Order: sequence, then C-alpha cells, then structure tokens
Amino acid sequence: MLSPQDVDDVFDDETFLEECFADVQRLLLGPRRARGADTLVGVPSGRLRLTVRPGAPGPLGRCSTVRIDPAAPATGRLEFVLAEDGSLLGLADAGALDGWRTAVTSGLAARFLAPPGPHVLGLFGAGEQAWACLLVLRHALPSLAVVRVVGRDRVGTKDFALAAGRHTGLEVVAAEDARAGARHADVVVATDGHPPIHADWLTAGALLIDQTDTTRPARPNRPARQAVRSVCLAPTPEAAGCVALGEIVAGRALPRRTGADVVHYRCDDLAGWDTVAASAGLRQAWRRDLGTALSAGRTRR
Repeated sequence: MLSPQDVDDVFDDETFLEECFADVQRLLLGPRRARGADTLVGVPSGRLRLTVRPGAPGPLGRCSTVRIDPAAPATGRLEFVLAEDGSLLGLADAGALDGWRTAVTSGLAARFLAPPGPHVLGLFGAGEQAWACLLVLRHALPSLAVVRVVGRDRVGTKDFALAAGRHTGLEVVAAEDARAGARHADVVVATDGHPPIHADWLTAGALLIDQTDTTRPARPNRPARQAVRSVCLAPTPEAAGCVALGEIVAGRALPRRTGADVVHYRCDDLAGWDTVAASAGLRQAWRRDLGTALSAGRTRR
C-alpha cells in the first residue's frame, strides 16, 4: 500500500521520471487508441463511487485499476491495481497519483514547448497538484532558477514557497498579485482550479500549462501582443484547431510559428496512461522497498 508520501517518494526520482517520460512518449507516438470507457458504479449505502478503468499493457503486464472515491472528494481516495487474472497487485492514494500523472505529462510537454533556456516559472496553486508539477518541471527544465507561487491563501502560499525552496534549492517566492506572478515568466502553470489567467498577461514566447477547467481560452478578449498557439495532449473533435503534442514530439509540427507566439498547452487524458502510471509507480515502489506490505487471504496461525 502506498500512502501519499510514498507516492511522492516514488515519483520524485530523476531516473524514474525519465522512464515515465519515455512511457508517455511511447503512448503518444504509438498507434492511436481511443480511451476505453470507464465503468462507474455507485454505492449508495456508503456514499461511494467505484470507477473501473479498462485494462492496458504496462510494466507489470496488462493491468486494470479500480478507484474508490468517497462523498468527500478530498479524503480517502484509493486506487487498486489488478493483474489480468484479477489478482490484487497493490493500492495507492488516488489523489497523489492523479497529481503526478498530470505533472509527468506536463513535464514532457514542457520539454518540447518551453522557450529556450527557461529561467522563471509562474506557479498558480499551492496544493498537491502544484507540488508534483513543480518537482517534475524542476527535472524536465534544469535551467529553471526562480519560481513565483500564486495561491488563494496567503499564509498557505508562503508556507508552500518556503517548503519548496528548501526541497528544490530554487529561489521560490510567494507572489500576491496574479498578474505579477505571470509577468516575465517563461513558463506559467495553472493548477488546482485557480482563478483564470489572462493570455495577455504572458510575455512573448511563454508557455502556459493549463491543468484546470478555469483558465481562460487561449484567445483573449482583447487583442494580445502576440499570437497564441493551442496544443493538446490528446485532441478531441471538440478541440478543433488544436495541435496534438504527439505531432510536435514526432517532428511533424512546430510549437510556434514565430518566437513571440505564446503556447497554450491543455492537459487532458491520454489512453492507457492512467493505468501505466499506477503500475509503473507500484513497480518502482517494490524496487525501492517503499510502502506497507499487506497480506490478502486467510493465513494459518
């Protein structure tokens, strides 16, 4: 069993992150597969929702996952990893897994979409998702040196900035003004449902990594100083005009038409990645002897 701290310890490892980047890149460049439909099961008596994700090949063979979400979304979320024969391989905190899944795909995208030698990161949000994204981007973009954090809660944001600075060795400061947090940043990340970021706040050539449902559309209300290029992880029919990240990774498309273009990268689902990330994290935990061993079935005394 992997606690939130165990999940953080598993993914906050340079070698393992490179393996994860390779897994995402393989999925992007492989045969395009439609994401299989999740099976949702409500449990009224316990006010729970079970989500069964279809099987996908990964480092532990073909696995599937079963997720348990309680009525209170911030507590008690678990994800079970099952082998093809239905045997339980392990379980982990689902909320922590979610943050790292999104962070890893964002880190790979940043390698292909960020302007050359990015120095300043504007980080909107100060929760688990922001923490995972910061640690992944520190590895994906080694030239980063300064991080400006913008959060809803002033005290919590300052605590986050202090802990992040100690952990990463970067200069991490809390910015109270959202516009100031985005201004002159080479890469801006919106996490945790933070209030909208205006495209015209961004400097020419910047990358906006959008992990929320509240970030404004890439095209601002009034003319911006530069054009905005939209990139999606896995485009859908609704995302007309959005360039697929896989096309850029394969060298068939460019992230910018000119160096002044802002790139708006929109995070979404990638078929198979949820299951691959869970099984890869479990295998890495076994390698490093992380987590708590659980016995299943009856044992003799």
